[in-house]
Amino acid sequence: RWDDVSGKTFPMRDKEDAQDYRYFPDPDLVAIRLSEEYIENIKNNLPELPESRKERYLNEYGLTLKEANILTSSKHLSNMFESASDICGNRKAVSNWLLSDVSKILNEKELEPDEIPFSAESLAELVTLIDKGTISSAIAKKVLIEMFEDSSKMPSKIIEEKGWIQISDEGAIKEVVLKILEANPQSIADYKGGKEKALGFLVGQAMKETKGKANPQMLNKMFVEEMNK
Repeated sequence: RWDDVSGKTFPMRDKEDAQDYRYFPDPDLVAIRLSEEYIENIKNNLPELPESRKERYLNEYGLTLKEANILTSSKHLSNMFESASDICGNRKAVSNWLLSDVSKILNEKELEPDEIPFSAESLAELVTLIDKGTISSAIAKKVLIEMFEDSSKMPSKIIEEKGWIQISDEGAIKEVVLKILEANPQSIADYKGGKEKALGFLVGQAMKETKGKANPQMLNKMFVEEMNK
């Protein structure tokens, strides 16, 4: 109770045991008795739980703790990672796409992982197209945006309709390289003077010239070869 005169509170009585709280069984609830066989059956048929899946990602797949935590925070995200990885065989790339570009678009659109419109098969094909050199990573980012807009189209169909297939023809690449070098003599001098960033600038200009369709590995190699002549 509160005492106004002293400005203090005082205990009235203690409650120490269950009977002090008047606990009693609810007469409307029927007692349930589960057999050991039933309990074991439930245990044996439980799906893989987040913690054990996280451990598998760390120990078997070599993902970082941060990657494993994010992927297993959503069943849909984790299942997509599993399925897409099994199809394309590149777990690290699938993880990177889900945790970077896919997550970025989800945040921008204020969507939850289970609202990803495309299938694991589509994501797996996107990764495969990059691995095969059919498209560059820059083009893949554009394809991903299209996949969010129209999930009925597979990545291969999107790049076919958009004309986004990567340029890997050596003659075409060389033509672009020579054009960029001719327009940027200062970058050539910078590179020869030990400024490695100059190479990155030239490759960036070439990617801009080809609208992101040029094979970046071929560009790097050819720029170095031409500037070292």
